[in-house]
Amino acid sequence: MVSAPTSTPLAQPDFESLVQAAGDIIYTLDLDGRFTFCNRAMEEVLGYHRNELLGQHFDTLLTPATAPVASQHFLNGVAGHRIAPFFEVEALHRDGGKVHLEVRAASLVREGRVVGRQGIARDISELKALQAQVQEKSRRMALLDERTRIAAALYSRLTELLYGDEDQGEPSGTVFGEMEDTLSRLSAARHGLGEQDLKILNLLAAGHSNSEIAEYICRSPHTVKDHVRRIMQRLGAKRRTDAVARALKLGLITRA
Repeated sequence: MVSAPTSTPLAQPDFESLVQAAGDIIYTLDLDGRFTFCNRAMEEVLGYHRNELLGQHFDTLLTPATAPVASQHFLNGVAGHRIAPFFEVEALHRDGGKVHLEVRAASLVREGRVVGRQGIARDISELKALQAQVQEKSRRMALLDERTRIAAALYSRLTELLYGDEDQGEPSGTVFGEMEDTLSRLSAARHGLGEQDLKILNLLAAGHSNSEIAEYICRSPHTVKDHVRRIMQRLGAKRRTDAVARALKLGLITRA
């Protein structure tokens, strides 16, 4: 007599173990928005033991800026309105930090009746940080492109002023000097210095004393001394030589 083959029972899924082993937060809420269940990932992602949040409202975990987003989504879901399942919030970690979460939520239905909400929350903090870096790099590239465009336009304009028609050959020294003087005056004005101050700085750079400078600009040595002191203060210099070095670095004068 041949015995009938025995069949191996099919393995049944252990949903409780699956939920607890998930790396994302899995939760349920009652109709008032209070937690009725959280898996172990709540502790790994936000630092809270799953049991200590039971009975707490979900907005206690969220930043003031994003709590209204979650609340509106919750209310629309409970009311049965047609809404997108995904939304993003900032949650507060137990240590005081912030965690960006992407939440997928849906209604919790029992016997055809909505009894709450349930969802999965995924930590997307690293993704958000990466997006911020990309946006910052894009902003810097756009700024660099804009500066390059302005520089190119300025160079084109300067070339036109210097050379005029291509047949004119070398640029006019007068035009070039006027441009240099204009740029020096603009730089000086940014530091609270005037044309008289630039003259004094150039004379200081040439090694002239206060008495010699006084003769050049038709002022008394005492007046020149006051001018030099004020120039040094504006440039943050303690000595005359420091003031000259600072002026050269800033482009206020072109030679020492």
